[in-house]
Amino acid sequence: MSAAHHDHADAGGLPHSHKKAYIRLGVLLTVVTAIELGLPFLKAYPDIWMPFEPVWAPLLVALSVFKFGAVVGEFMHLRGDRRIFQFLFLSPLAIAVIIFLLLGALTVSLFLPFGEGIAVTAIDVKAGYVRPTKSSGAEPPLAEDKFKAAFADAKAKNFEAGKAAYDKVCKACHGDKGEGKAALGFNLTDDCYKYGGTFKDLYVTVADGRAGNKMPAQAGALKSEEIRQVVYYIRSLKGTNVPGGQPCVGDKVAD
Repeated sequence: MSAAHHDHADAGGLPHSHKKAYIRLGVLLTVVTAIELGLPFLKAYPDIWMPFEPVWAPLLVALSVFKFGAVVGEFMHLRGDRRIFQFLFLSPLAIAVIIFLLLGALTVSLFLPFGEGIAVTAIDVKAGYVRPTKSSGAEPPLAEDKFKAAFADAKAKNFEAGKAAYDKVCKACHGDKGEGKAALGFNLTDDCYKYGGTFKDLYVTVADGRAGNKMPAQAGALKSEEIRQVVYYIRSLKGTNVPGGQPCVGDKVAD
């Protein structure tokens, strides 16, 4: 009989019961799994989701690693086993972490603009968008000199497409009329822009979000054309100064 086996026997040579320990572990794993499954539903509550958005993905990874370690530590007894078995059970954890990091990097590369002046979202890629090259002669999605004509066209259509996109992803934090919400979204109806008020500035803000700010990236929720339309709508709100708006944040833009 091995020394490891003797560790599970009492003074009379009878085996200990692990029933209570297994029940505790089962309850703990159930709670952790419930948290993992419940976190995505917090998106329906922007007041809770937005302030802690950078935390959710690392938290899910940490919970997964904890579950793996708890199961292996309790049922596999790896600590007293040979190194080869430790390697066989711990190496999948390392592989899973590497895969997670690689997929995360791939997701970022799809959801962020493809370089200077080219703003394409993941939805565009799935729809078959091909990135234009210098030799293709293709017009990149962001063309500053086209803005005024496109803005005028959107205005003639009463900014309907932009308003629809705004209601879909912006209203929860910036208010029904763009007045802003305390601790959530800036006032979009004043003359102030913290990150610049040009078409390209606004596009990048909507598509990529802003680091260190509560503004999340919307490139995973909107097509590039929808982002352009919402930018036209946001620019149409400039200077309307609706009652009850949040205080000015950033620099005032004249035009």
